[in-house]
Amino acid sequence: MVDYLFYLCVDILAWLANATGTTYELVNIIIFVIGYPIFVILLLLIIYFQRKKINNLRSNKF
Repeated sequence: MVDYLFYLCVDILAWLANATGTTYELVNIIIFVIGYPIFVILLLLIIYFQRKKINNLRSNKF
């Protein structure tokens, strides 16, 4: 099952490389070295601001 999922992801990356006219390595770098860290940072910022908003609502309630 893990092998199937891995090769499916490789095929998707190869398809994206062919569709964009780039290489597999470049698509891999864009997704996992640039895209994923930006995604994680955005999620952490959302969590931070939501927690701040919740704390403000709790402090205004009393």
